[in-house]
Amino acid sequence: MRVTVLKGPEIAYAEAETCLVIPVYERDFPLMSNALVNEDELILQALFDKEVFLGKTGEAYCLPRPTGPYKAVLIVGLGKKEACSAEALRRAAGVAAELFRKHRVTHVYLDASHHPEWPVTAFLEGIVLGQYDFDVYKKPEPDSPAPIKVQDLTILVSNTADGAALQQEAQLAVLICLSANGARHLANTAPNEMNPSALAAFAQGIADESGCECTILDEMQMASLGMNALLGVARGSAQPPKFIVLRYHYRDDARTIAIVGKGITFDSGGISIKPAENMHEMKYDMCGAAAVLCTMLSIVEFKPKLNVVCVVPSSENMTGDAAQRPGDIVKAYNGTTIEILNTDAEGRLVLADALAYTVDKYKPDAIVDLATLTGSVVVALGHYAAGVLGNNEALITSLCETGEKTGERLWHLPLWEEYERLIDGTHADVANIGPRGEAGVITGAAFLKRFVGDTPWAHLDIAGTAWGAKNVPYLSDKHASGFGVRLLVHWLLSQQEPS
Repeated sequence: MRVTVLKGPEIAYAEAETCLVIPVYERDFPLMSNALVNEDELILQALFDKEVFLGKTGEAYCLPRPTGPYKAVLIVGLGKKEACSAEALRRAAGVAAELFRKHRVTHVYLDASHHPEWPVTAFLEGIVLGQYDFDVYKKPEPDSPAPIKVQDLTILVSNTADGAALQQEAQLAVLICLSANGARHLANTAPNEMNPSALAAFAQGIADESGCECTILDEMQMASLGMNALLGVARGSAQPPKFIVLRYHYRDDARTIAIVGKGITFDSGGISIKPAENMHEMKYDMCGAAAVLCTMLSIVEFKPKLNVVCVVPSSENMTGDAAQRPGDIVKAYNGTTIEILNTDAEGRLVLADALAYTVDKYKPDAIVDLATLTGSVVVALGHYAAGVLGNNEALITSLCETGEKTGERLWHLPLWEEYERLIDGTHADVANIGPRGEAGVITGAAFLKRFVGDTPWAHLDIAGTAWGAKNVPYLSDKHASGFGVRLLVHWLLSQQEPS
């Protein structure tokens, strides 16, 4: 999407299918817009007077204008002025995106000239995310018109606005949201195609295009390193596991941050098999991997002043004749022995080796992992916030603050010593699950903590946010959400050396 910032009252509208968009606070009339022609002002004022449109959250009204300077005017509600936020603009744009598709709009003019307080790049994010669709496997309908998407966005601002800074912010927002859509595409792809080898090929493609370093370990190399926790999960699948590392290097003495994503490309539960209902959604068990890999799409473009290591342990969790059994004991990369009590608690096993290896090999200043780790987090938080736990309050606070800004919210859960005792093993150092029905999100994190040592670490359980959120207009509940990409990119950029 091309973005242009336009200052001043004179507007030359493009010849394409254009739409003037005016966000409106609830009951905040008359409209303040220099872009409207007088006739349209009167029509819209009549709508307000008759309370056909009030500017409430989720409201939108499109006025076609076949003979005007623009082809349509869209007013979209932001809700109450005092409650307006970046997320309100994002959601308003999601509502607008559906109408853009319906009216085949290709060029949008967003009038923000009277509202310098608006974070207008959030509106742009809502359009880019809201236009995403996944139809690669669908046969086109005969004689159906090709889908239309917004190709251009012109942001109308006042003469006093910093147009150059806004232009730069807008371009950054577009790239980050396209990276998030990339994560959605990886996750939505059918699991017979999106296997560990496909994830590895995607990572190698990023390296080939950007020049960053890519290392892919195969099964034999993992065995020689003692990654038996990951390999135990992989035993039941015909698909070979992959251990993927992407490394963006800024400078040897710069800070190093590691991002680790769980890459289980399909999770049957193994011998502790899942119920058949909704098992098809277990292709989404690699959403953590998709998020960290597609975060790197933006990182290699922005080239921040810090080192970033992206690590993805990838496998399927299947029920083949060599599958891991409940009762098995494996030794992880760092020498910790693990008693397998439930083979469906496999994500923490592959992450155990990944976290321990990353700490040992790259000695990062901080490490953040993303994983669709537990169903318990859905019980606790639903689909609207990810659980965050860790061993460093400052790290967790900075992630939570970024989550509020990006709309990818986090909720801090405790990780007290009492919880850590719940995953002590009977016959090994640690068990891969805690007591049934007790603090599953927390005991999952307590397990992972055994593999990070003293490195500042945060764990994001994204099982509720990776897919399934309803009533978020810019995210379809039919698709993966790409949760974590926008959060991680903005957070990583905030961690770089000052200019």
